Amino acid sequence: MPLIQVTPPAGIVTNGTEYGNKGRWVDGDLVRFENGFLRPIGGWEKLNTTPLTGTPTGLFSYIMNDGTKVLVIGTREKVYARVFDTFHDITPVGFVSDASTDPLGYGAYLWGREDYGEPRSQSGLAFETNSFSFDNFGEILLFCTPSDGKIYQWDAGTPSTRATAVSGAPTNCQGVVVTNERHVVALGAGGDPRKVQWSSRETLTTWTPSATNTAGDIQIPTGGRILAGVKWQTDVIIFTDTGVARLYYTGSPFIYGIQDAGTNCKAISPRTIVTAGAFLTWMGENSFFVFDGQVREIKSDVHDYIFDDLNATYRKTSCGGHNSNFNEMWFFFPSGVDATTPNKYAIWNYIDNVWSIGTMDRGCWMDQGVFNFPISCDASGNVFEHESVLLNGSENLGTSKPFCETAPIEIGIGDNYVQCNQIIPDEEANALPGVDISFKGRFTPLGSETDFGTFTFDSDGYTDARFTARQVQMKVTGDTDQQFQVGMIRLNVRTRGRR
Repeated sequence: MPLIQVTPPAGIVTNGTEYGNKGRWVDGDLVRFENGFLRPIGGWEKLNTTPLTGTPTGLFSYIMNDGTKVLVIGTREKVYARVFDTFHDITPVGFVSDASTDPLGYGAYLWGREDYGEPRSQSGLAFETNSFSFDNFGEILLFCTPSDGKIYQWDAGTPSTRATAVSGAPTNCQGVVVTNERHVVALGAGGDPRKVQWSSRETLTTWTPSATNTAGDIQIPTGGRILAGVKWQTDVIIFTDTGVARLYYTGSPFIYGIQDAGTNCKAISPRTIVTAGAFLTWMGENSFFVFDGQVREIKSDVHDYIFDDLNATYRKTSCGGHNSNFNEMWFFFPSGVDATTPNKYAIWNYIDNVWSIGTMDRGCWMDQGVFNFPISCDASGNVFEHESVLLNGSENLGTSKPFCETAPIEIGIGDNYVQCNQIIPDEEANALPGVDISFKGRFTPLGSETDFGTFTFDSDGYTDARFTARQVQMKVTGDTDQQFQVGMIRLNVRTRGRR
């Protein structure tokens, strides 16, 4: 018989049944598909020696006029800024954080946990998890979160100082964004869930409209409320709990207009809204969406992996991020009934339109740009630089290795079984073997499974094997101390006949 190729097409598929996905990759961790080939993701390094206080929920960065790089991190308790590799607590005095409203106290946890008659130190009730909005007005950092509602400013030129409220700005806001025209826009201003209000051009403190300024406000055309706003090209795309609207510049006398841009496409969390320049993408309640002038739903090959086990109570902790060097969108989400913060991820390669999945604790992500590598944070308050080292140098990796596993691959013909005598690999690594390949086999889809063992490869490119099956499942496991790339793996087989 001719050689049988057993490497599936690029991308992991989890929707449907195992046999329904025959001939495809169906599980994996710490791997990506780049230009059609299976490779490991990059490793990560920790940037802070002491964990931040509170679970990080937002990241932002910008560059000062003198070239100083500023990294800003919002957590459920505080706001931090990293300047010249030093972390500064810039939390405003009197700031109302998410943790300030956690349902702690008597009766807030499960029966029998902790001592009777004492307030509980943790809660069994759902806690609020709001999203930060950050932007910069020149060298001035602006930020807002719905738990507090005020718009704050902070000057990186004096990094040890605390942020202060912007004078004259509306309160009880959902977020803030600075437009290309240099207006500061408050979303959900003054507690009105549909109001968009902006300051006069080039000012932070002038918010009352007059004949001599450009301040103003407008109501968005929605029956819901504003959740977040994101700059996209020349506009601001406003996300509501019913869809999206487009805020666009019109000039005098109205300054801004607003237009409905999509319905039935609510973001599951403002943190999942990610921009890639030409388009926005986000994770919805039961699907993914793209906006490039119009809203389109993305077909996800890993829909079942994400949404079948998503902890809906804490879905607002989900987040997303762009990894532009690899044309990828990363989405992190809480999976399982006990997960209150993201513990799994899905990667969408938007150029090849393929997906990969895995397990990782990340609550916010920021693409490279100001910094040379993507930045992320975990639930414990650690800050990481990604894609900067090999996996074996990564924090909290443990015994995990990059792997990818297939659904059944049919190698038999009709009623005949086949015997594999040799495996011919196709892979690249700095040092062989680079990857191990293991096989399990069955004679029928519901029949008993046999483990045929694990095989490694030498420099001659051949590995002897001896197993018989009608269908096999293949698992590729890679090293963590080097890069590798998996190509077209083939089996040398001969027909054994039916028995």
